[in-house]
Amino acid sequence: MIFAVTCVSNDTIYCGKIIKSFNTIGTLLSSVILFKEPLLVNVTVEQDCMLGEIDCVEDINLIGNARPGSMVLLADEKGVERYYQQPLAKQFYTNLPEYDDVDIKVRFPIRSNYWFQGDPLPTYNSTQNLDFLQLALREIVRALGFHSSWGTWFKDQTIIVPRPLCDDGNGECSIKGRKVHKKWIGFREYIFDKYLMNLYTGEMLTDKTRDLNKFFETKNIKGRIRNLEKEFKTSTQYNIAKEMYELSTTNSTIGFFSWNDIDYKDILVLLTNISPFNDDVNLKFVDDILYYNTSDFLMRYRLPFGEILQNEIINGGNYDNSTNSTDSILYGSIGPKLMRVFETIGYATIDKPIADYKPTIPPPLPPFTESNSLGNSLYSLSSITFYQICLLLITVVYEIYLLKL
Repeated sequence: MIFAVTCVSNDTIYCGKIIKSFNTIGTLLSSVILFKEPLLVNVTVEQDCMLGEIDCVEDINLIGNARPGSMVLLADEKGVERYYQQPLAKQFYTNLPEYDDVDIKVRFPIRSNYWFQGDPLPTYNSTQNLDFLQLALREIVRALGFHSSWGTWFKDQTIIVPRPLCDDGNGECSIKGRKVHKKWIGFREYIFDKYLMNLYTGEMLTDKTRDLNKFFETKNIKGRIRNLEKEFKTSTQYNIAKEMYELSTTNSTIGFFSWNDIDYKDILVLLTNISPFNDDVNLKFVDDILYYNTSDFLMRYRLPFGEILQNEIINGGNYDNSTNSTDSILYGSIGPKLMRVFETIGYATIDKPIADYKPTIPPPLPPFTESNSLGNSLYSLSSITFYQICLLLITVVYEIYLLKL
């Protein structure tokens, strides 16, 4: 992993600690994931001033985040299309048109309470210090693929669906955009969603997505997303979306079923006890309580105030006292269940160096057609041949010529 870090601060020591933290993250992740292609990570750390002023009051609610440069649709062995984060897609295809120049984009605000490796240890039970290394590592793991598409994509905040897919003919269709010349094709999961399970019934949630997509088999919906929502509310699939909302806001109901999980105790249980549904939280982290003081602590939603990464590893039983602290952090931060998540979605790791399958590039969408009228003509512009266009132009020119006589 190659980190390009921009730290907007006059405190060179502070910025040096930021850079060192990301270099440690790169070493850590590269020690467990066998990246086939080097990943470029663009990091910006600066004051998050809402009005663009030079100095502003620090907002304790601003944490920071990392996101993939792009999302790429790929198909599995059954032809089902799902979105892959660019860092993951690059493990299969070095170069695709959808790729951004940067694989992961990271942004964090400057905070006075970050704790860095090498700083004096925080006081016992301190609620102020926030281990920057642990926080940044967690966010980059999310950008690598630990992320669900299920969310409140519609104005109706009582239902959740996977990411809606639209087509505007140029491959850059915006879900929320105001452009009306687009067609709605279906719902598309992220690859992470393929392996989510209802822990009450054992049903895979991808089956729910398949049922939701039956809505589009008899519909030809165009225009803004509100048109899609209006039609969807009158469908039988609407009840499925309601059911998914209830499931995703009930404690310990959904888990990630990895490639070698044998029974329920092996499944990674996701965070589902937040109500109302929060698009940034529900299904995006692991259960806070269940994974407290365990080796799979990293992806909890609870911020590690007053805790440092080394202590979290020790409390989880994954700390090797025979090595120095840096080595123990490298090999103790990624728990066994999180490692299996990486392997399941497609990364090669030191434990599983060969991926099970390679997703394929789906066929291109059929030519986009948007019915337009020309006078009282019933023809669609997309169906007019070059010959017909030429004939039409000749006719128009001839009619203008006659009018001038």
